[in-house]
Amino acid sequence: MTALRHVHFVQSVEPLQGGGLGAAAAQLHAQLASGGSSVLLTTKAGGADESAGGVRQFARRGPARLFYAPGLARSAAGLLVPGDTVAHGHGLYVYPNFAVGRLARQRGVPLVYHPHGMFEPWILARSRGKKQLAHWLFEDANFRAARLWRALTSREADQIRAQGITAPVVVLPNGIEPSAFDFPVPRPLPQADRRQILFLGRLHPKKGLPLLVAAWARLVTQARGWELVIAGPDENGHRAEVEALVRAAGLSGSVRFLGSVSGEAKKACWREAEVFVLPSHSEGFPMAVLEACAAGLPVVATDACNFPELKAAEAGWECPATAEGVTAALGEAIAASDTERRQRGERGRRLVESRYAWPGIAAALHAECVRLM
Repeated sequence: MTALRHVHFVQSVEPLQGGGLGAAAAQLHAQLASGGSSVLLTTKAGGADESAGGVRQFARRGPARLFYAPGLARSAAGLLVPGDTVAHGHGLYVYPNFAVGRLARQRGVPLVYHPHGMFEPWILARSRGKKQLAHWLFEDANFRAARLWRALTSREADQIRAQGITAPVVVLPNGIEPSAFDFPVPRPLPQADRRQILFLGRLHPKKGLPLLVAAWARLVTQARGWELVIAGPDENGHRAEVEALVRAAGLSGSVRFLGSVSGEAKKACWREAEVFVLPSHSEGFPMAVLEACAAGLPVVATDACNFPELKAAEAGWECPATAEGVTAALGEAIAASDTERRQRGERGRRLVESRYAWPGIAAALHAECVRLM
C-alpha cells in the first residue's frame, strides 16, 4: 500500500455501546493496520485509558450517551498530521465526531465519513432535537468538510445524496473473516426434539424483538421441538419489555434469554443453532447477518436489514418488518427440510467468502483515500 496513516474514530467498541458500528470500525482498522498504518480512537466506560493493537480507548466522563472522553482529543491532536493522514469518522452525533472533526478541519486533514446506516428513516426519526443540536454545533461543518463518504449499500448512497451531500460517495460494505467462524468440531446433527432459532445482537427497539415474539406466538404450536434463543446485551431495559411480552403470550417454556455472550459462549451459539433471525426495523448493514452466514446458518431477515443479496443467493428468507412478514418467513424456515436449511447455510458461507472478505474492501478504501492526498 502507498504510505498513508488512517486515523479512525468511533463512539465505542464495547458490545453494548458500540454494537456492530464499533465492531466494523475495529475490523476495518485491523485490516488497514496489517498492510500499513492505522489507529483507532474510541471511548470506554470508566477506569484508565487503554491502548492495544493500535486501538486507543479513553475513559468516558459525564453523560454516557455523549461519549465524552477528553483524552481522545489530546491523542488525536498528535496524530492528525497534514500531508500523510486521513481521518475516518464512523457514525454521527457524538463527541469523537466533534473533537476529531474539528481538528481535521483546522489542519486540512482529509475527512472520510462512514455513517453506518444513520440516514435510515427509522433512525432519522429518533431524537430529532438532539440531532439538530449536533448539526448546529459540529456535524454541519463536518458534512461540508468531508471529502469522501463511504456507503455500505447503494441504498445508503442514495440516502447520503438525499442529505444534500455532493462529495464523492464510494459503496463498500462491511466485511468479515469467515475462518473465524470455523468450528473445531462438526456442527451437531439435527435432533427433532431439540432445535434452536437464534437471535444474537443488542436488545434494542430497532431490532424488532416484539415482532419476533408475536411471530413465535403464532408458530409455536407447529414448531414442536424448536426453541427460540435470544442472546445479546440489554440496552436501556428493553430486555424486560421483551420478557414481559414472552410471559404474556405464554411462551416462557420455548424462549430462552442468554444475556450478553462473547468468546467461546458466542461461538457455541452459532454452532448449536439451525436458523438465525434478525427482525429489525432498521439496519445500515448488519454484521450479525454476515456472521450468521459465515457460521453456515440460513438467515431469516427483514428487508429493512438492507441485505438483498441474502435472497438473491438463496441463503435465507427475506420478509417485511411486520409480525405477519416475520411469521411467514420464519414458518418457511421451520418447515424446510434439514437438507434445504443446510444448503442455504452453505450458500451464505460462499457468499461472504466471495464478496465480503475484509482485505479487498480495505484495499479499495485505501486506494480511494490515496486519491484524496
